[in-house]
Amino acid sequence: MEKRIFIAIGASIAFLWLWAAISPLLFPQVARQRQEQEAARRRAAATATETATATDSAPAPPPLAAPVEAPVVAAPVTPVEASEVSYAEVRTANYIARFSNRGAQLVSFALLHYREKDGTPVDLVRQRAATRTDFPFAVETRDAALTARLNSVLYTVTEFDSRQGTRTVEFRYTGQDGISVTKTFRLGDSYLFEYQCSITPPVPYRIIVGPGIRTVAADQADSQMIITGNGVVRVDGETDVIGRESGDRLQIFERAEFIGIEDNYFLTALRPQRASSSILRRIQLGTGKDIRRDLYAGVTAAPDGVVNGGAFFGPKETKVLDAHGFDSVLQFGWFGIIARFLLKALVLINTTTGNYGWAIVVLTIIIKIILYPLQHKSIVSMKKMQKVAPKMEAIKAKYKKARTDPEQRQKMNVEMMNLYKQEGINPMSGCVPILLQMPILWGFYGLLSQAIELRGAYFMGWIKDLSDKDPYYITPILMTATMFIQTYITPMTGDPMQRRIFLAMPLVFGWIFKEFPSGLVLYWLVQNILTIIQQMIMNKWWKDHPAELQKA
Repeated sequence: MEKRIFIAIGASIAFLWLWAAISPLLFPQVARQRQEQEAARRRAAATATETATATDSAPAPPPLAAPVEAPVVAAPVTPVEASEVSYAEVRTANYIARFSNRGAQLVSFALLHYREKDGTPVDLVRQRAATRTDFPFAVETRDAALTARLNSVLYTVTEFDSRQGTRTVEFRYTGQDGISVTKTFRLGDSYLFEYQCSITPPVPYRIIVGPGIRTVAADQADSQMIITGNGVVRVDGETDVIGRESGDRLQIFERAEFIGIEDNYFLTALRPQRASSSILRRIQLGTGKDIRRDLYAGVTAAPDGVVNGGAFFGPKETKVLDAHGFDSVLQFGWFGIIARFLLKALVLINTTTGNYGWAIVVLTIIIKIILYPLQHKSIVSMKKMQKVAPKMEAIKAKYKKARTDPEQRQKMNVEMMNLYKQEGINPMSGCVPILLQMPILWGFYGLLSQAIELRGAYFMGWIKDLSDKDPYYITPILMTATMFIQTYITPMTGDPMQRRIFLAMPLVFGWIFKEFPSGLVLYWLVQNILTIIQQMIMNKWWKDHPAELQKA
């Protein structure tokens, strides 16, 4: 027992000795602090010894009154605030940006190359009530009173030219409580400009853009084609669109590359450089039938009270988005690859036609030529099926119990396939052109509902905007009529049910297409006309050369 006690004591002493030897190597900072403290203690001891020696040789001083501590007086705060409302306006070749010193916010961003239906420039800042102060670059803090103050006080404004071709606007405010805010904006011709906001002493806050994006006209607000006010965020290389009507009230993103609000044709987004996180916040305005949900996008400041980065306020034009790294925002739906190809083709053709409507006509003709071999085989197959229709009906009559007897149905199918093989008919060939047309159709749909290049594109007469529906429904009516003609002259079998279905399709398509962009209806109309011409030529050829059908 005693032996173990001595071993434990020895081990403890060895451990303490070893720790004392290696701790300065492991924790050099702690060792330096201890050395400094020891040096300070020695200096204090030396000073005390000198003072004691001097006191012994000198007469004792009279007793002193207790020392009185002087109060710490804070340095006076000099408020910085403007006395009246003013505006700073930056004019460039592409836009006019207007800032108000009330809250140091962006109150207008008018795009000079894009117009509303009334001819005024598109303004990406939504109109607000006179009492609201939540324009882009407003500040949100945890303190509602501080938030209201920082967004309503009048900042001082300084404007100057900075780098070549850019204009800098700086706003400053300092309150009686020492809270100081500086907002700086640096703008040039590009739709992407720089922003920075700092608050001292640092408080948790974020800057926001929204709610929503631009003010749409009443007819556009009710349109199914205009989707406005959705959130868009890119995190870890993935871009997500978040509907303003769905999702959580507050969504936080820690590593957002950019975050903003979009509609079909325009985008307002923040690309943070110095920040903590990004958010999308949904609010609800109005009541009853007038209720509306809107999204704000925001970027939270870093712990030192600074947030900065780039802000994009501009069109979702392909070359513009590609140039600034927002290309993933342009999403054309399931057939996006086809839509992008069609857009590039239309832009190229438009350099010759000078009219996007005629560019659609030319592109439709090109597509028709490319698909002609398949469509020709389809028409030939349907004509042959029409010719052998009596034989097909005879086979069906032979197996009257095919609907209820699986064995009879299998025998009928085998005999029908032998007939197809004997006559050189491919029953699926009639579906191939339709299946190939659907991706092109939906590609056009995504293109015309998202591509700003075709927004407001004039065609002729009453069609003043190919991205909008035909106001008088003339093209949908013509499209329906051509579908009836096409159905009437297309070879069919004697199946009455099939004929009824085909005759009902034009009415269904016409009803659906009446609200679609007129450019999409134009494409389908031209496609129908070309198919009718093709069908009439082939019908005439087979009438004059009946033997050629068997060779086809």
